[in-house]
Amino acid sequence: MGKRRSTMGGGAVRALRALRESEARFRSLTNLSSDWYWEQDTEFRFTRLEGRLVAGGDPHLKSRLIGQRRWDSGLQVEGGWEAHRELLAARLPFHDVLMWRPRGDGSTRYLRVSGEPVFAANGRFKGYRGVGRDITAEKRAEQLLRLEHLLVRALSQAENATEGVQAVLRAFCESEGWSCGVYFALDEAEGLLRFEAAWWAPDARVERFVQASRSMTFGPGDGLAGKVLQTGDAIWTSDAANDHRVLVPTLAEASGFRGAIAFAASSEARRLGVLVFSSFALRDPDPRLLQASGIIGSQLGQFLQRKRAEAALRESEERFRSLTQMSSDFYWETDEIHRFTQLVHGKATDARIIGQRAWDLPSISPDEAGWAGLRATVDAHKPFRDFEFGRPVADGGARYFVVSGEPRYDKGRFVGYRGVGRDITELVLAREHVVSLAYNDPLTGLANRASFLPAFEQAVERARRRGGRLAALFIDLDGFKQVNDAHGHAAGDRFLVEVARRLREGVRASDLVARLGGDEFFAVLEDLLESGLAEGVARKLLAELVRPVDLGAVQVQASASIGIAIFPDHGDDAATLMRHADAAMYEAKQSGKSTFALYGSGASRPASSLAD
Repeated sequence: MGKRRSTMGGGAVRALRALRESEARFRSLTNLSSDWYWEQDTEFRFTRLEGRLVAGGDPHLKSRLIGQRRWDSGLQVEGGWEAHRELLAARLPFHDVLMWRPRGDGSTRYLRVSGEPVFAANGRFKGYRGVGRDITAEKRAEQLLRLEHLLVRALSQAENATEGVQAVLRAFCESEGWSCGVYFALDEAEGLLRFEAAWWAPDARVERFVQASRSMTFGPGDGLAGKVLQTGDAIWTSDAANDHRVLVPTLAEASGFRGAIAFAASSEARRLGVLVFSSFALRDPDPRLLQASGIIGSQLGQFLQRKRAEAALRESEERFRSLTQMSSDFYWETDEIHRFTQLVHGKATDARIIGQRAWDLPSISPDEAGWAGLRATVDAHKPFRDFEFGRPVADGGARYFVVSGEPRYDKGRFVGYRGVGRDITELVLAREHVVSLAYNDPLTGLANRASFLPAFEQAVERARRRGGRLAALFIDLDGFKQVNDAHGHAAGDRFLVEVARRLREGVRASDLVARLGGDEFFAVLEDLLESGLAEGVARKLLAELVRPVDLGAVQVQASASIGIAIFPDHGDDAATLMRHADAAMYEAKQSGKSTFALYGSGASRPASSLAD
């Protein structure tokens, strides 16, 4: 018999070998990459998952996912599964869709997934394939950055140390899901930590824990708080009832706490106190939160140090006020008609100032009325203290100063003024920064309620003084809750940012626009010739707000209801106008939404009237 011929030709063998080599290269690449590869059948069930980080590196989860659809596996998707399934049914590709899965320790794993449909040579649909990427670290970084910004705003609004500590405890607990936060301040004289403040979610067990904590003191090395005080390092425990480092293990056990984190409030390596947060949930250590705790502790520590410095400064000023009336960086004198004759020492020294009066020099503050007030004082030969003003400088910036002065006499004849002053530029800039944090809405950049009310009152006063008119527009979105519920809070935030932009562009640059909170906005239109102009603006805004907003993977749409009150027709002060605009807005909303109503008119203009 002759030799048996192989049933597979040489070409087929080479093709098979090439296929195996290709598969080996593919697996090697997926094992090295931070992305992973997936395939699904025509019913969108997983048939293949390849990659080092697939299923978070959990082989059991990877095994369970084979044969499952994403929406049956506990995974969530931005925009909801219904919209995503419609995309799949249409056989469309998708890119970087955000998905997330809750984990057993209370944390969340976030993914970005892309995919494309697969078709056979004859055009038959075979399923989907694509890649995924774990972005948990990125999302966690975003969450902690938002927390840091939230704490900066909270501290900027706090009037004293106690308010600031309470704000930090509450914001940290609510943002990170902790049940209780306690702050122990360091008694430097005795070297002991003593209870100073606490915040907790309503729970009788937590309340008992806090009450018991009030009488406790801890030295360096005692419990979690004492060990943080001793080392300065943040400490995490996942077993509060049995960890010997915990504040009081028996008390933690009685309260039901399982997880805890403690870190120092410090300023320039000086530890001022320790924050301890507790949770009923078993929580694995969160390296990013431990890292962020240093920044948060530093924010609180710097705030506390600043408040201490301010308190010490007030005490010092009160103690020495009787010994020194004026202190500063430079000395100045003027003649009998208020022209500078001397200006010595300090940064303000400038020969060009000699021979000129203060109010004749270029300035950026105060306004004309402020300078007129100073002129009236010096014309009356009265002393003055702490007059602030700002001067432009050559580089385009500004310097700010505060001066005090007293009249000079020669044998009873007035001969001019002399005084002292100092450069307060850094203080003014810091003050402006704090005001910006405290009075601007951090999401939209519009004025917030705190800054809006005084500005509204000033606008009313200007209109009263000029005998003019203004309009107050109370704007409330229709259907915003549905946007939040359907697409998530991140999408809701992007929607509000776009609403704010359209409102800002829909009015004049000089008009006031504010976000009062949630989905409520307010606009003030000054210098109106007639109320009909306000109605025209309302029509324009309604038309803008009803246009769909593109949120990337989806477009959403909501309308608005607007209430209008006119000064002086509907009120002669800001509070009354605001209340009447609010009432008109509810009248518009009850009339079918996407409308506006003028206070007291008894009628609203529906959306159909936008084309009028």
